[in-house]
This record gives sequence, C-alpha cells and structure tokens, in this order.
Amino acid sequence: MCLTTEALVLFLNLLLPFEIVTTAPDRIVIEADARAAHWVETGGRWCTLAPQIDRAERFAALHAD
Repeated sequence: MCLTTEALVLFLNLLLPFEIVTTAPDRIVIEADARAAHWVETGGRWCTLAPQIDRAERFAALHAD
C-alpha cells in the first residue's frame, strides 16, 4: 500500500499519537500494538508492506500446526 506524502502526513497528524511515531529521512515507523509498521519513501510516495507481511504470517501460522 502506498500513499502520497500529503496523505501520509494527514494520517499521521489526525489519527495517531505522536509518541508512537519515529521518523527518519527515508522511513517512518509507527509502533502499533501488534508490531511496528514501517513506511518507506519510494519515488515521492510512502509505501508499507504491512498487508503482505500480515498475509505471510497468517500463511506461516497455518503451516505451523
């Protein structure tokens, strides 16, 4: 999933407490309850692989039983 810089800033400012957000020039990390969500700058957009990571973890859990 990717967002424009403006959309990500709006999301961070309106919906999240500042204490759980860490920023660097090329990465923003949100410390969520389940795990940290990393947003990475790629060509003017900010992208996260959270949906793919969630799917991979669910798939691994199915095979662990």
